[in-house]
Amino acid sequence: MNILSLGDSLAYGAGDERGLGIPGRLVSALRARDINDARAVNLAVSGAQTSDLMARMQQPHVQHEIAAADVIILSIGANDLFRWNQSREEIMREPLAVAEFILGRIVTIVAQLQELNPDARLLLLGGYNPIPRHEWGPLIERYMGFWDETLAGTFAHDERISVVKMSDLISERHLSRHDNFHPGGTAYEAVAARIAEMLLSEETAA
Repeated sequence: MNILSLGDSLAYGAGDERGLGIPGRLVSALRARDINDARAVNLAVSGAQTSDLMARMQQPHVQHEIAAADVIILSIGANDLFRWNQSREEIMREPLAVAEFILGRIVTIVAQLQELNPDARLLLLGGYNPIPRHEWGPLIERYMGFWDETLAGTFAHDERISVVKMSDLISERHLSRHDNFHPGGTAYEAVAARIAEMLLSEETAA
């Protein structure tokens, strides 16, 4: 089983004290469940926005890995939100407009991935609140719930695509001791276990 991780710091594994992130921990979780041929390639980049990933996907070696993947883990869009050019007040006033713009980019990325590899299982990582104590914390909490629902609804027609819920696995106490922003190893471990169970349940049902 070839696993490819694409996108931003969440897909990369930033904050993991052991440096494994979801890809490395997923391989271990699958091997513990007797999927011994699991291997992972991590091409995610911390700080990446949708435009960065779209450019990166034009590179031949990235396209090669996409075409070879059985499972693609994708996390992208959060940095677009946090680096939005408009004011904080405008984001709070027009959250749907911001979400629609970012979602449109993700739809384009997914279409490009499926053009390169129509058979891959695509797992979109849901959102979590990295700054629960910040003044933006309550807004982000609401936004992430809305975002997960919107993401799932957008791709509900395609059985090859699923959203991996993250928010219930990453609380403030699960944030990395390195930066208190990204998930720590315990949280990544829990997400990897969830993905492993999703993949195994699909294999059993097939």
